[in-house]
Amino acid sequence: MKTFRQFILEVNRPEEGSDEEKKRWDDVKSRHDTMSDEDKKARIIGTLGRDKGGVQRYGFKKAESRKNQSRRRGEALKDVDSDLSPEQKKRGDKKRDIIIGRGKEHHHLTSIAQSDKEFKGLSPEERKSKREKDAKGGKFHGSDPRNLAQTDGPSGGSGIAHRGEKGYHSSQKSVGSGGSPEEFGSEKEILAIRLKRIRQAARKNLKN
Repeated sequence: MKTFRQFILEVNRPEEGSDEEKKRWDDVKSRHDTMSDEDKKARIIGTLGRDKGGVQRYGFKKAESRKNQSRRRGEALKDVDSDLSPEQKKRGDKKRDIIIGRGKEHHHLTSIAQSDKEFKGLSPEERKSKREKDAKGGKFHGSDPRNLAQTDGPSGGSGIAHRGEKGYHSSQKSVGSGGSPEEFGSEKEILAIRLKRIRQAARKNLKN
């Protein structure tokens, strides 16, 4: 059975990336495999930005730093969601679970870091006003279901990859900068598919 650490290393491999990206990742992974058990626990494979040709580079990052990064991201999301209505939060969490249940990855169209930066220091009234103004321009924040997009993970698929050379992070425009939620698995699309499956199951039960 794979450990969580092994899973992290595997999902970082750019299965949808170029051959050069895969080779770079594999080279770093080979170096990781030769380390002592203690060093392996302290380091994980991470991205180091792209070279002049736009190809992703890989290297080692401290596992503890990644854990702290994940914690800070969770705290930032909690703050951004603090004034999101309970209904919107519930719908966002449900959409996230649907995406994960389909074997895909959910992506925040407006990054958590960007939203956290924009909301920092605003009063409750100012936050509410900003949400409404941004929504009119097609830009949403945090766990708002309209801010969540479905993307393909390491297993691939016919949609847009989450990471890698042709992935969302490297090739797609963000919402508010020319991007559209409909391009990346809109809430309407996700819920329509769910409703279709419910109807199919109901028809099957009637036949039986």
